[in-house]
Amino acid sequence: LVSGWLVYLPAASAKTSEATRQWLLDHWYQALASPLDLGLISSMLYGLVGDAETAAQGETRQALGALRGALGTVDRQRLDCGDLVNLRFIGSFLDMNGVAFEAGALDSRLHACLDKMKPFDLASVLFSLCRFPSDTLPREKLAQAIKSIEYLQQADGGFGSSHGLQRYYLSTHAVFALHSCDGNPHVVRRGQLYLRNGLPQLRQLGFVDGVLESLIMLRKMGVDIPQQRLYTDYVRSKIKQDGSVCFFDHPGCRSDPHATSLLLEFLREFGE
Repeated sequence: LVSGWLVYLPAASAKTSEATRQWLLDHWYQALASPLDLGLISSMLYGLVGDAETAAQGETRQALGALRGALGTVDRQRLDCGDLVNLRFIGSFLDMNGVAFEAGALDSRLHACLDKMKPFDLASVLFSLCRFPSDTLPREKLAQAIKSIEYLQQADGGFGSSHGLQRYYLSTHAVFALHSCDGNPHVVRRGQLYLRNGLPQLRQLGFVDGVLESLIMLRKMGVDIPQQRLYTDYVRSKIKQDGSVCFFDHPGCRSDPHATSLLLEFLREFGE
């Protein structure tokens, strides 16, 4: 899988990863301000609890405890299907790290949403249901949702008929969900090639978040990445002194929580 592996000194590796983790924690409590942004919280958790060592650190445990307290203020009956997806991810991440989370009737409400979800939310909940299985979801309903996503694949391997960011994120979430759910292997392979073939354009556009997401997903799916070092070096060149990165690279760009959370996972997967 890995070609052209770049070795950095351990001291530099620890320093960058720690700076990135600290940047996320410094911005964590802003995300917990009312009203809660469940999508932002879910994306930031991905980096913070991505491995046991990071999740076990004292500041991270404190942050997870604060999240559990903040979730107590959420009126779950008023959440739409998209926020229910985010809440399921959050609850699963908490449970995975030993922080008790009472899901209640969350899954039954999500199951009722499956037939009316937007494609992006459907792809996201499929990944959640396959990564953190639900014993209450009928197998035929899961199979139907998988087929609905597979049907969205276009001739180039991407998903959906939209353009730009909307199509990119639907495609990444769709192929990762289908991979996790053991979907049609031909659909999955075409989707993986779509992500891999898109890397040159993402880099040319300065779409740092997209390069990060594609690299991480391809790596986790075991897909070989031609010229991998070109893209990993590109990401490393965009890391700011405080350990964060921008969503899009341009002069004066602001650091982004989603991209920086992905960066922490990137540093674990690819090193410094």
